[in-house]
Amino acid sequence: MAISVENLRGLALPSVAPRTMIGVGLAAVAALLVLIVTRPPATVPILVAGADLPAGTPLAGLQIDARQVADASGFVVGDEIGELGDWALAAPIAAGEPLIPSLLRPVAALPAPDVMAIRLDTGHAVLGQLSGGDRIDIYATRSSPGVPTETALIATEVYVLEASTVESSAGPDRIELLLAVDRSTAMALTQAMHTGEVDLVRVSP
Repeated sequence: MAISVENLRGLALPSVAPRTMIGVGLAAVAALLVLIVTRPPATVPILVAGADLPAGTPLAGLQIDARQVADASGFVVGDEIGELGDWALAAPIAAGEPLIPSLLRPVAALPAPDVMAIRLDTGHAVLGQLSGGDRIDIYATRSSPGVPTETALIATEVYVLEASTVESSAGPDRIELLLAVDRSTAMALTQAMHTGEVDLVRVSP
């Protein structure tokens, strides 16, 4: 038998107790809260070092990876190098460390185009308290028999790319440095290392 609209109007809807309606509402709210709490947070890709990365080398030639993080504040956001390929690190970083904007420099803005290695007793190099990113003044002292000792400032604000201390049980500890230099600084420092003593002074940024 077909049911007409008139028949439907005559049907009585089942009554629902107010307590039941409140319970259903509370259950729906609880289910929504569980969904919100258990939902994984949104993540953002950031760039990280895929290996130990040196300073001064364009990023396009280095191993750079991406990592997903929940908070990208203070990091370089993205999943590829893109326009940063011609930029370089101002100081080396270890594998797995994130790239941060304060460490990045355009290659043209690096303090000097060449890299020079020197090794000194820590007593002549701020007791070894140097690290990548520091700037140093370099003094050379020359002495000859019968001639007064002379000390001269041969380079200012030389940029330290890398620094590592080598401990020794047979003598003073030594520090090995990679410095960003131009040709004139490299020549003056080489001559000073062979003809006298060199002392380094860390200068304030």
